[in-house]
Amino acid sequence: MKKLKNMLVVGALLAAAALAGCGSKDPGTPPEVLLDGTQVVVGQTKPSDLAGENWELDDLGKMIFELPDRSWTSSIFLGKEGTNYAMLVLVNDSKETKPAKDCVIEELGFYALDDANQDLNISINGVNPIGKTQEELKELFPDLEMDEDDGDYLFHYLKSGDYTVRFEYSKGVLSDVDVMHKFDKSYQTK
Repeated sequence: MKKLKNMLVVGALLAAAALAGCGSKDPGTPPEVLLDGTQVVVGQTKPSDLAGENWELDDLGKMIFELPDRSWTSSIFLGKEGTNYAMLVLVNDSKETKPAKDCVIEELGFYALDDANQDLNISINGVNPIGKTQEELKELFPDLEMDEDDGDYLFHYLKSGDYTVRFEYSKGVLSDVDVMHKFDKSYQTK
């Protein structure tokens, strides 16, 4: 009986240590993102938070007004005054259907920065990356992890716990930027 008690105590201590180790993971710091002066925090901001700043959702005719419980979509754009600034990944992690505008923005994607969207007013951690060379980006973001590949498409990353900013270069020119917060992708997609 005493042996069983000791084993239970040791087992409880091991379980507590394991749980303490899981809980101590650093979630990181979200990057500071400004879209035309409006702050968006991936993993926290909802499109409804931006309504007073004249931002609108555009689902490009897909008619996505609601997201079912535990689902996500990447089919929605955030725009202002007729200009689409960013593609959004919206997540409904609740157990009930929610309007898309009340779901959390988990990712922002800025595309065609070398072409149609080269004049967007965006800022990541105080820097507008559009038009920056790889060398300038490394100078501005000392923690930038550079892609070691020498191919036509290069990816560079800023990482902080559950947050990642990915810069994509196509033939030496910045073309896309993704600002991401880690979420459970086992949810259904819409």
